[in-house]
Amino acid sequence: MLTQAHIEGGWTELKGKVKEVWGDLNDDELRQFEGDLEQLVGFIQRSTGEAQEQIELRLAELDARFRPMLEQFSRAARQYYNQTIDSTSEAAERVRQQVAERRAQAEAVVRRRPFESVAIALGAGLVTGLVVGVLSSRSR
Repeated sequence: MLTQAHIEGGWTELKGKVKEVWGDLNDDELRQFEGDLEQLVGFIQRSTGEAQEQIELRLAELDARFRPMLEQFSRAARQYYNQTIDSTSEAAERVRQQVAERRAQAEAVVRRRPFESVAIALGAGLVTGLVVGVLSSRSR
């Protein structure tokens, strides 16, 4: 049987199916119920003259027909999300490992050749300072 929880969970999908069965209903009319099953049944009853039991039965049939498909879509989306998270985590771990390896290599070079490393760092700093100075003087 169709419950309030079902209709709240799949309101958008069910709303489309309700419009297919009761074609006279429009989006504005359905939007006012936003998942309230009792109000929806009452409105359909007033609009079509159908009996409440018949309306509830048709809504339950719609739910039973489309619920498995919606659940399958939901499972597929969850599976895709989990795979994406796993892939992202694996890629992040590879990047962390590569950064750690490069850092260890840089530290090893500095330990083996400390004077050359300081000279290179000093030279790089001077060149960077000169480039920034020239660029800033041209922009004035």
